[in-house]
Amino acid sequence: MKTRLMLAVLLLLALFVTACQPQGAAVPQDPLEAVKTIADKQKEVKTQHIDLTMALSLKADGLTGDMAQAGAFLKNFKANLNVSGDVDSAKEDFALKGDLDLGPLTTLITQGQDKLNFEVVKVGEKLYTKANVGDKADQWNTTDAPKSTTEMTQTNPLNPEMVMSLLKQSSKAEKLADEKIGDVDTYHYKVTLDPATLIDSIAKLAATSGAPASDTAQLDQAKKYLKDAILEVELWVGKQDLLTRQTKVHFNLNLKDVPEMQGATALIDFLLTDKATKVNEPVTITAPK
Repeated sequence: MKTRLMLAVLLLLALFVTACQPQGAAVPQDPLEAVKTIADKQKEVKTQHIDLTMALSLKADGLTGDMAQAGAFLKNFKANLNVSGDVDSAKEDFALKGDLDLGPLTTLITQGQDKLNFEVVKVGEKLYTKANVGDKADQWNTTDAPKSTTEMTQTNPLNPEMVMSLLKQSSKAEKLADEKIGDVDTYHYKVTLDPATLIDSIAKLAATSGAPASDTAQLDQAKKYLKDAILEVELWVGKQDLLTRQTKVHFNLNLKDVPEMQGATALIDFLLTDKATKVNEPVTITAPK
């Protein structure tokens, strides 16, 4: 009797604890539909701290014409970019700093520096920039940066909302094992995009922003050379709010015949990782003194 009573008490306690646990935001079972839901949720992101890394690898061989002189640099070229800082998308303000390494090209551009270090701050309608190269090395430069109108923001092809709309046109999506990013429990999805569809989508988005209509022949040629490209996006989104905590973008293209350079080949591999923390927490962005 005591055993049954104890089991009943434990069962009630387990049910109580389960009921008190946050159950997470609703997400469709179908991965493609889940990605569309997640894409729409990103409109709710107003502030965040980002840590972004980008790695580009390019191996080209047999380049001719105007590109022949660059052949030595591009035979096994690598570039790395790191950017971190706070972003207030509601105010269109940000404070970012980072560094860029272009391999052997770095010392040519920076006149001897190992890396190009930079800072970029936007507050209100002023943009402040500083780098460790040039005539005004390590000095702040100020330029005007008018805020976007609502219409411009909505139709800007590089607007995060527009980028997420491209995700909604994914050709394939799969749900991977849940992971913890920092201190946030997340759902993990991988999205595969069709390069040809992506080209058409970008062209349409550019047209809506007032850009000249894209040349059909050029678009067709781009689709031809990108038909075997790999473009994958991984998303880690918080279980409670479906807001992204980490994004990875991987692009790989192996060209066996570079356009207008018979016999030339090129292997391009691009990986971008963006980790978001302090999502929708207060940020303070001030102009440099």
